[in-house]
Amino acid sequence: FSSQAAKKEATPPPQAIVVTEAAKAKEIFDSITYPARLYPKINATVLAETDGMVTEIVAPLGTSVAKRAKILFLKNTDPIYDYTPFSVTSPVRGIVSSIEVSEGSLVAKGQKLLTVTDPASLKISIEITAKDLALIRPGTEGELTVPTTEKPVKVKVQGVSPYLDPGTGTASAELTFSDPTAQLAFPPGTVGQVTFKANVRNGIEILESSVVYKGDKTLVRLIDGTKVKYQDIALGKTRENYVEIASGLTEGQTFVVRSSRYVADGEDVSVQNGTP
Repeated sequence: FSSQAAKKEATPPPQAIVVTEAAKAKEIFDSITYPARLYPKINATVLAETDGMVTEIVAPLGTSVAKRAKILFLKNTDPIYDYTPFSVTSPVRGIVSSIEVSEGSLVAKGQKLLTVTDPASLKISIEITAKDLALIRPGTEGELTVPTTEKPVKVKVQGVSPYLDPGTGTASAELTFSDPTAQLAFPPGTVGQVTFKANVRNGIEILESSVVYKGDKTLVRLIDGTKVKYQDIALGKTRENYVEIASGLTEGQTFVVRSSRYVADGEDVSVQNGTP
């Protein structure tokens, strides 16, 4: 029994199978993401020009109106005179998005009556932190994502405020759609996020699972013919499931992505090229 056990222990393990990949340089970047909200570019508030009473609303909520179209009628309630109701008109072309009064309401001079907006012309607003102001400038392109869409939409920065809000430490920025027709898919008030590429550079990224950690060392398993060679590497930033290689791995070198079992330094393996 003891001799059989010794023989079994002496049996070498089956040859390890490894999947390899050649290191390739590509564009690497950092992602900067900010919450975003969509507002109508045209958002006109109409105020009462005099004290009076609303006698009729001719353009209810959601009505499309032309510039100078009649929306409601006000009548001066001065008891000394009997005034004819006069019309309140829209200052812009758009849609009646809010009405703050109803027929029969008494209003004071300067009181808000209604709002007219153009939902087909939107702007995107974000707040940029001070540390990113040097990276995000007018003309910088990004991608807008919202929960209701599957694919991001390309946008670009139109303007950035030169002043920081002392309360938030951020500067306001306004963005527009790269393709003006894309904004038709979003109603005003939509919230989402805008992502920018920053610090764009050329480098090598590999799957984080390909990295081997031994004590305080980080290594990658290179392939020399059919033998494994452990190589010290320095890691950069991690993005999703990939990690940037700061040093230790150059373009064209073949490394192990995964193996059927643990492989030692210098061990002979069965190599399979492929994508993990």
